[in-house]
Amino acid sequence: MPLNDWANGVIGGTPLSADRLNERDSMLADSLVQLARNPDALFSGSVVRDSNGAATSAQVEWPDGVAGTYSGTASVTWPGAINSYTITRVGTPTLTFTQPMVTRNSDGAITTRPAITVT
Repeated sequence: MPLNDWANGVIGGTPLSADRLNERDSMLADSLVQLARNPDALFSGSVVRDSNGAATSAQVEWPDGVAGTYSGTASVTWPGAINSYTITRVGTPTLTFTQPMVTRNSDGAITTRPAITVT
């Protein structure tokens, strides 16, 4: 998920190349996906919870101060648990990280967690 598609050329008189910038963007994107795997760590301010305590919406702040929003879909079968969610990172472009619905076993433990998608 590159943030930009850098082209080679003189970039401010520095030895930066398109390859180096694209690699940096790729590493940043990978880091953002890892952060999105644990949205609770990004919550900033009040968190809206349903009657079972599942966090269904919140404002988030990414480590670099960028704002975003979180929206979770609570489990009906496992009260208090979240089965899927989206979390945004405002900017140009605004990124949306989506955790598709997880699969749980009879004890409520997650048995399948699909990869987070980024749009």
